[in-house]
Amino acid sequence: MILPRSESDIGGSACVHARADAGAFCVTHKSYTHDFEQSWHEHPVASIDFVLGGGGDGTYGARDVQSSPGLVGFFRDGMRHRFRSGATGIRTMHVVIPSGLLNEISGLRDTGVEELEHTRAVGLASRVLAELTRPDRSSGLAMESLAYELLDEVAGVVGRPVRRAGWIGVVRDFLHEVHDQSVSLDELAEVAGVSRGHLARGFRGVMGMTTGEYHRRIRISRAARALAHSDTPIARIACGAGFVDQAHFTRAFGDHIGQTPGLFRAGIRG
Repeated sequence: MILPRSESDIGGSACVHARADAGAFCVTHKSYTHDFEQSWHEHPVASIDFVLGGGGDGTYGARDVQSSPGLVGFFRDGMRHRFRSGATGIRTMHVVIPSGLLNEISGLRDTGVEELEHTRAVGLASRVLAELTRPDRSSGLAMESLAYELLDEVAGVVGRPVRRAGWIGVVRDFLHEVHDQSVSLDELAEVAGVSRGHLARGFRGVMGMTTGEYHRRIRISRAARALAHSDTPIARIACGAGFVDQAHFTRAFGDHIGQTPGLFRAGIRG
């Protein structure tokens, strides 16, 4: 179904491929043409968006967001923003969230935009997509439950106010920089300026996982992005992500994302 042009649309068009209500949530699979562009506007509802193909760039409040396959992002209701598709358009899944529901969840009342790299959000979003594209009598219940899990994931991320401040933030940023390299606790302690024991205990206390687990999640999230937007063989992606072989990568990917790399790639590409 081609969507009618809204007042904010400058060019291009959007098409809805699938739509389902799941309790308080609405889940849609949409695509936007390469020339789709919107001027500044707002939405009365929040959403969690999962980029399936193509890309684009937008400005949300004062924050620029580059969209590419595999990205999962949270976008608050009432946030002034604009968006422009990339050269091949963009295909997305949206989990639309009633604004009143956000006020019931601690930590989300003042959250504007959050990109959910290194979290379980990619796996949860891919499972929502699977229910939307291959529905049965349990799919509505499954999508509603997964949507609440996604909200909990967002709340867990934004509920850690020091994640970008102090030495925790320094270590976090450094782990993103060296996601494709091996790193030791000694190196992290030197970067942070604290002892190894203090770093190990403090990072886990704030982030809810060890530095090693955080580093592995980043690698798997980057691998998921590669699976989503390239035809690179899975074995090569596994090697590039630092796993000893495809079997090791498949086990780690399944533990984090909840699917094998092959099923994830097939599902996100439809």
